[in-house]
Amino acid sequence: MLVREVKKKTDRKVMVLLEDGLSFALYRREADQFGIREGEDLPAEIIDRIIDDLLVKRSRLRCMNLLKASDRTTGQLKETLKRDGYPEGVIRQALEYVASFHYTDDTRYAQNYVRLMSGKKSRRQIAYELGKKGVDRDTIRAVLSDAYEDAPAREEEAIWALARKRGLDPEKADRAELERFCRYLTGKGFDFSTIRSALPDSSGGCASAQTVHGLWERGRES
Repeated sequence: MLVREVKKKTDRKVMVLLEDGLSFALYRREADQFGIREGEDLPAEIIDRIIDDLLVKRSRLRCMNLLKASDRTTGQLKETLKRDGYPEGVIRQALEYVASFHYTDDTRYAQNYVRLMSGKKSRRQIAYELGKKGVDRDTIRAVLSDAYEDAPAREEEAIWALARKRGLDPEKADRAELERFCRYLTGKGFDFSTIRSALPDSSGGCASAQTVHGLWERGRES
């Protein structure tokens, strides 16, 4: 197979691009040991050795080390391996390997994340962040549905936790303070009904329902 390009990836590594589109990262010394030269042929048996004897083992170890440091989703592992320069086939084998030992479980990860964040962030924000971490929509929806059977109470608890974090007592705050807090909450993804039910409605300084709804609408559009 023709080597189309050998380019610098880091000070110690190079990316090798073959004629059929396959690419992979190697240490410079490894590329030299395998006799990889731009514009020259790379025998199929050498490619197989690189993939089977080197990259597959290395990608599995990379996943294991990442998971030792902290729990990660399958999507997070995949993105890291892609950035490291592993080809798709090698990434698939590495993910299947760690999954076979139950080292990765996106449902478990999502459940733990929701448990940790449900009193600090809105349901919408948690869903958004889980999506960014590579958890699929169906898993997010199922986990949140189970976790938020008492959704209003959990969301209100999060609102009060955020108020304490910002040094705000909603029962003593004046209208301007409450309106600033409402604006902050809409940016965090809390919905109108939850904000309104969490904030006091007996205080003379309380933001009106109309004000809260207007702030929520603007936050949703931004």
